[in-house]
Amino acid sequence: MALWKRREPAPDGPASRAVFGVGMQVLVRLDRSRYPESMVEDPIGVIVGAGDTDGAALYVPVSGREAIWTVQFDEPFYGLDGSGPHESARVAQTSLEPAPEA
Repeated sequence: MALWKRREPAPDGPASRAVFGVGMQVLVRLDRSRYPESMVEDPIGVIVGAGDTDGAALYVPVSGREAIWTVQFDEPFYGLDGSGPHESARVAQTSLEPAPEA
């Protein structure tokens, strides 16, 4: 079982070419299409589970088969719908980007 998955190079910046893996700190980009006025910040966490391609994730829609990672949040996270607090979530790789350096 691979512990990381490489994204295909894309012209939209270095985050699209990031190599994701267990132990990587990431920013989870939330799908705000249903909650455009929400003031909830995109959570930061650490990937704690290897990616797979089962096509199901929490907090973001998944189209097709893409890698899904388990992310443990730095602080308990409340969803845009008010659910929570959540300590971790399964997140589609397309909704992840490397966390900004502190």
